[in-house]
Amino acid sequence: MSQENVEIVRRGVRAYERGDIQVLESADPELITHRAPPQPDAGTWHGPEGFLQALAGWVEGFDKFEATTEEIIDANDDQVITRSHQRALGSASRVPIEADFWLVHTIRGQKVVRLDIYASKQQALEAAGLSGSRRCRRRSWRSLSGRMNG
Repeated sequence: MSQENVEIVRRGVRAYERGDIQVLESADPELITHRAPPQPDAGTWHGPEGFLQALAGWVEGFDKFEATTEEIIDANDDQVITRSHQRALGSASRVPIEADFWLVHTIRGQKVVRLDIYASKQQALEAAGLSGSRRCRRRSWRSLSGRMNG
């Protein structure tokens, strides 16, 4: 089941990176999107429309926003963690910004039912119930991208 969930997340991530609305095909109609503190604009959004609202609010105020998935971690039977590397340029300030964010995708019935966004890897691992003694299967994005057409 977990490999199947990794593939669901991988397809969604690729659609997101292309700017394709197809990203919502993997979302449950009751999807919960949660941006955890201490991030700016922490909050909770509901449904696929809520996901789009959270995304629009996140990129507002930036030019040349780009997000790429750099790492995928098969955390457990129903959760996949991704590291998103984001680059942007402030619209007004023209200041370049670069940061990593960690997303925990919870999957049930082949749909993403919850997407939690964290500022640190530690927060994401803790949210997925992983401790230092428990190992997870890590896959680099590059190793997965070779199987994109399969």
